[in-house]
Amino acid sequence: MVVELDEFSRNKFRAVGAIAVLVIAIFVIFFIFYQQREKKNTAMKLRLFFSDMTQTLQYSMNINGPPGEWGWYGGYKNADTINNYLANYLRVSENCVDKSGSCFADVSYKNLSNQDTGINLSKLPSLKLQNGVTIAFETISSCKFKGKICVLVYTDLNGQAAPNMFGKDLFIFTIVNSNAAAFLPYNLAVSSEALTEDTKYGCNKKAQLPMFCSGLLYTKNWNIDAKYPW
Repeated sequence: MVVELDEFSRNKFRAVGAIAVLVIAIFVIFFIFYQQREKKNTAMKLRLFFSDMTQTLQYSMNINGPPGEWGWYGGYKNADTINNYLANYLRVSENCVDKSGSCFADVSYKNLSNQDTGINLSKLPSLKLQNGVTIAFETISSCKFKGKICVLVYTDLNGQAAPNMFGKDLFIFTIVNSNAAAFLPYNLAVSSEALTEDTKYGCNKKAQLPMFCSGLLYTKNWNIDAKYPW
């Protein structure tokens, strides 16, 4: 048996359908607006952080010489070196160089496909800055040779807060043994194609560890555009 709706019921269903479409449209617009705001805020924080760290490194180098002369020991925490040559020149709100589990969340960071990477930074010597940015240091070598990487600098723009994800709030930089530019995004030496397409470190959703995102954004003047794998 087919039940026919009167005009009032049909109008009622049309109104409900229109409201549902409107609610969905508002939600989509809000989501797009929120994403754009997050991208803009991330790009601004990253640009300011890079500028501040570049100036800090240069100031320390003017006093202490290039990073290769600071006494790094590969594979060690180098607490004294970090405190004497970096922390002393930064606006630090919490010093976690000699302790663990305070500045960084005890979690595994995710890649851009939301998969666990197994990278947990809570055990590394780290600092929380007054602007909320946290930085952890992984010493790579004694960096005696010019251009050699001394330290990987893991930078979380919002500290322990989510999303704890490479390329969204976590970006990788390096301190290199140089008399000039000593603070650089990770591995700028790779090609522009590798920055975006490398399946292990590239800034894309297929990469296991998208560590090249800081380098990619550096080449784009810290602009997160529509092609960025947000």
